[in-house]
Amino acid sequence: MSAAASAAPAPGIRLRGLRKRYGPRVALAGVDLELEGPGLVGVVGPDGAGKTTLLRCLAGLLEVEADEATVLGLALRGDVRELKARIGYVPQVFGLQRELSVAENLAFTARLHRLDPQAWRPRAAELLARTGLAPFADRPAGALSGGMKQKLAISNALLTQPEVLLLDEPTAGVDVVARGEIWELLEERRAATLILLSTSYLEEADACEKLVYLDEGRVIAFGAPAELRAGVPLELYRAWAEDPRATAREARALPWVASARASGRFVRVEVDRARSPGAERVLEGLRSLPGHPASVAEPAPIDMETTLLALARRGPGRRQEPR
Repeated sequence: MSAAASAAPAPGIRLRGLRKRYGPRVALAGVDLELEGPGLVGVVGPDGAGKTTLLRCLAGLLEVEADEATVLGLALRGDVRELKARIGYVPQVFGLQRELSVAENLAFTARLHRLDPQAWRPRAAELLARTGLAPFADRPAGALSGGMKQKLAISNALLTQPEVLLLDEPTAGVDVVARGEIWELLEERRAATLILLSTSYLEEADACEKLVYLDEGRVIAFGAPAELRAGVPLELYRAWAEDPRATAREARALPWVASARASGRFVRVEVDRARSPGAERVLEGLRSLPGHPASVAEPAPIDMETTLLALARRGPGRRQEPR
């Protein structure tokens, strides 16, 4: 990723061989990654892949080993006080002062960062208005709902106008309205800030400019969603049937089918591109299944679900270097 054409590229994030252990357990096994300039980057992968650990390392919260590890030109293995002043970090678990009110939490952060009151107070008022928290400014943070807590945590992180914003599953467990409000904030900020967020939502991953796919503490793939989809060696088909589960079972017996499973009222069928007999024969095969044929079958574009599943099957042993 690069900065806007009118500005020099920001130092961003540069990692070579980033490693982190918790006793005998390896959380990060040598992460290589380079990001520059503003933009929205998603960190995805299975549970236990190292996503939270990576974000905590980038926030300067953990001691790390690395051949090179810098954020905004500052070494993660050195004094990280300046780094913490220039980034924002929102963990999965709510970390603000629960006994303080919404407004008091923002004021506390402003004092901690020695922000000019004439600058931060209007910014705080705008953030509270944008997130719908203004009517709750005097409510203790501990009394907020889960979605409101997340909106407060993100507003708090944005108050300092960070150069890098790190978000660990920021919309997990929040209602659809709160998710929309959070994403509006991120969409506005992505032009000026390098944002990294871990997510398990397919639509959020698709909305990112770049994706980092982690598995077993390694970067398995890195690129724009469209680039990752283009690299999937599969064809995707949808087949509607009266009994999708039975149709999926029969479809798996076809020699060129890599995977078939029911998804609601239709079956998702993945075909190995190298063994595919062509779309017409695939569709005819699905419509001619012996016991539970598809009533309707059609090709479908490779989506984020298929892409991430394909990357999961690739595994750490077939690592793709970041581009």
